[in-house]
Amino acid sequence: GCSVMGIVHDLSNEEYHATAGVSSSAVKTVAKKSVAHWKGQKMSQTAAFRTGTSVHALLLEEDRDLVIKGPKTRSSLAFKAMEADLQDEQILLTEVEYNVARCIARGALKNPHAKAALRHKDRLNEVSIFAQCTRTGLTLKTRPDLAILSEGTIFDVKTTQDASPKGFASETFKYAYHLQSAFYLYVCNLAGWEVSKFKFICVEKAAPFVCQMFDVSPELLAKATQQMHQTLDIIAAAEKSKDYGTGWGECTTLKLPAWL
Repeated sequence: GCSVMGIVHDLSNEEYHATAGVSSSAVKTVAKKSVAHWKGQKMSQTAAFRTGTSVHALLLEEDRDLVIKGPKTRSSLAFKAMEADLQDEQILLTEVEYNVARCIARGALKNPHAKAALRHKDRLNEVSIFAQCTRTGLTLKTRPDLAILSEGTIFDVKTTQDASPKGFASETFKYAYHLQSAFYLYVCNLAGWEVSKFKFICVEKAAPFVCQMFDVSPELLAKATQQMHQTLDIIAAAEKSKDYGTGWGECTTLKLPAWL
């Protein structure tokens, strides 16, 4: 893709993804797996991905008609016909998917903290941010769901199986969401936004569609920032050497764990 720098307000999701730069998902993938997984990953539009995208559209861009209710099944001719008529960025869902997405969005707005953020008068949605890492020289990019600059806070909306304090905490480390929070803040700061706090708005994707707000503690943010920089160093080294291997060696011995 082409190179852009700074804060861009009117970039579509597609244009953002087509623009070169290391994103938070790259950092998460390299930290959890390897540079091979980042370089070789194929993005697929799963049902969970569609749900997440739809909920984002309903909550963050509710004034745009982006989520379209289709027929009962995806395989029907009626569905295919509607699919052919979609505008840019519109998502066509089956009846059931559509109703569930609406329920999830309603669930999010039932949490007063989430509602205050999602409907804040100063909120900025879907802004694309590009900056050069001062340490590695890499071009970094991020697209926060929601930013409230007057409060110095970035928000991310997550649809999840489990929004309980215990459940989401374990999901955070499983999927390296803490690294995402550090990365978003870093890139936004580099681009000139004064933000220092990160909050997740988590909504369960099944009844009762509970929504819980999580903020990332300063201690966790500090640790995550350290890990994020280590990961960017690994990415920069791979880009320089053009070696995109796993770095795992050929064979690993499984050891007896302490808890067994």
